Amino acid sequence: MLVYREKQRGYGMMNESEVKRQLELLDLMNQAELREKFCDLFGFEPGQTNIANLRRRLACRIQEIYYGGLSEADRQLLEQIADGDPQANLRYGKNGVSHVCGTRYQRVWKGKKYEVTALGNGKFEYDGTVYQSLSAIAREITGTRWNGKLFFGVK
Repeated sequence: MLVYREKQRGYGMMNESEVKRQLELLDLMNQAELREKFCDLFGFEPGQTNIANLRRRLACRIQEIYYGGLSEADRQLLEQIADGDPQANLRYGKNGVSHVCGTRYQRVWKGKKYEVTALGNGKFEYDGTVYQSLSAIAREITGTRWNGKLFFGVK
């Protein structure tokens, strides 16, 4: 259990000066050392990330261990709020992530900026007209066939 590992390594018994020292040490660590500390504190390997991000995540985790994280009641409240917010919940359809209603996609093409808004249900609005796909809009803009996700840089 992660809490057990933290206390076993002494993280659960820090005082405020030790927290400050731990945070200062993060600035002196190289990427390999940061990745090792990440494994110690989170219990899993970090993904591909840069040193600055590792330091921020570790600093948050160290403070969370000392000062405490979210209470279970707060965590449940945040999950309840997120459940009711469609923009907090990407839905996966047969072709990957569905486009959240209100999301805007932009592309500069031949010096002109184009903007498309996702309407939900797989439909998009561009220049006052509703289209069935991003590809149809890309075709309208360029005059040639394009993969809409590729054209607008959607991953």
